[in-house]
Amino acid sequence: MTKQYAEVHQDDFMKFGGERPSYLDIEDALLALGGHGVSGNNFKKEALKMAGWTGGALTTYAQRPVVAANAFNKIREGLGQASNADELKSFLQS
Repeated sequence: MTKQYAEVHQDDFMKFGGERPSYLDIEDALLALGGHGVSGNNFKKEALKMAGWTGGALTTYAQRPVVAANAFNKIREGLGQASNADELKSFLQS
């Protein structure tokens, strides 16, 4: 059974404290799919770019919250259908 992630909202990137935002769980899933470590981080960056994230290494999600939320929600949808990194990449390319 695939894990369900809550929808990501633009204000999630500006919250402190409280419940852990789902975009962090989605990042964890991307790192795991990519193989953890450097390869996992590279896969996370690649997947976010494929999903529409336009920020660079020094751009925070809070600086572009609408773009970030849209990218994470696209990945969220793909994670529900993909069982490996290649399937997720195929989903994001379509």
